[in-house]
Amino acid sequence: MCEERNALEAALSLMVHDLDPSSLRGSDAKLLVGFFSRLERLAVAGKALCALRVCETGVFEQEGHRHAGEWLAAESGESLGGAVSLLEAAENLSKLPEAQEAFRSGELSASQAKEVAGAGIMDPSATKELLDTARSEGFEDLRRRCNQVKAAKISKEDQDAQTRRVHAARRLRTWTEQDGTFRLDARLTSHAGARLLAGLKTEAHKTFEDARRSGARESSEAYLADALVALVTRPSDGDPGAHHPNALVHIRVDMTALRRGNTTPGEICEIEGVGPVSVATARELVGDSIAKLLITSATDVHAICNLGRSVPSKLHSALLERDRCCVVPGCSATRNLEIDHRLVPFAEGGPTELANLARLCHHHHFLKTHDGYSLQGEPGAWVWVHPDGSRHGPGASPPLDPVPPPSSDLPRAGDSAADAGLEQVVIAKQPSLLDELGGAPAA
Repeated sequence: MCEERNALEAALSLMVHDLDPSSLRGSDAKLLVGFFSRLERLAVAGKALCALRVCETGVFEQEGHRHAGEWLAAESGESLGGAVSLLEAAENLSKLPEAQEAFRSGELSASQAKEVAGAGIMDPSATKELLDTARSEGFEDLRRRCNQVKAAKISKEDQDAQTRRVHAARRLRTWTEQDGTFRLDARLTSHAGARLLAGLKTEAHKTFEDARRSGARESSEAYLADALVALVTRPSDGDPGAHHPNALVHIRVDMTALRRGNTTPGEICEIEGVGPVSVATARELVGDSIAKLLITSATDVHAICNLGRSVPSKLHSALLERDRCCVVPGCSATRNLEIDHRLVPFAEGGPTELANLARLCHHHHFLKTHDGYSLQGEPGAWVWVHPDGSRHGPGASPPLDPVPPPSSDLPRAGDSAADAGLEQVVIAKQPSLLDELGGAPAA
């Protein structure tokens, strides 16, 4: 057995190693995809059957694993949940001869096998129908039919017990991938999931309407993601005029990296719960929050600073009165507007004062922050500047004056009220943290 396994593994390894997809015709590549898919299904069946035997014999304990699912996850590189569900499917299939045969012959993928096993064990008489669905329909159709079979067999008492089990096992996991993508995965009861999805869809529809008016066109999944962020981060204070930071963000960064403005190998700049980020990105990710910055070196924590970016209530009320919708000319979005440090970015020491703030919709704020767009002009004569230099808005002609210098020349409290008669409400700019540390980021 060992020699046969080694020979088969060597042959497959050589085949894949020497495979040059660019030399294949499209039709040949398609045939190979089918071939490898069948191999994959056979491999999953073989792995599941043998893993079930490992579970039965208990040999996984010899390596210190608490249970067979933990061992299988470590052995195969899968998630713990995926390994446990595969073992459960293998055990259920062992009691369903027709489904077991289809699994062994490579007809079922791992996902199909789990669905058929879960429903078939509850209603064995439906196994043949489920296998026919797996052979002729897509995976979502199979899942829907399996759910129908399970629902028909669950009594009210069983349903309540199942809901309690799911509720007890509820969880939400987050992680950050190598490209910086923040991910989350949640397990909720169907009732909680339905409520969550209904709220997200309602919020996403409003976001879609605002985006459509601003000329943006994105996928429904993108609007659902925006809706989730908006619902979770929206201030919950009952006072509509109040404005408070929505979160406490913990940033850990080496002192030398903070002074330099970027990290080098061996230095750290990371946000708790998110992972490593650039020094510049760390400040941008703070958003409308309070950042607790832990300034460290290899041997000590030098300081813990609170970097307040939040807009106080009085200033926020003035901003809401002045910018009742996204200020980009032609955009009338009024929901989920974001506050932008428009002249001098917050990460560059920009002050949190009315003359340096403007409210933008998520779409335009993203373009300004990441895609080279800029907002110039003043209230009543805003100008939206494209990366190519083209401008539109009531203040686009004649040409604009240069962007005002940093905060020393910005309007202060007591200056003439240029913003629709509003009092200029400001926060005194705090000394630059980087200046206090004895350096500034390199240009």
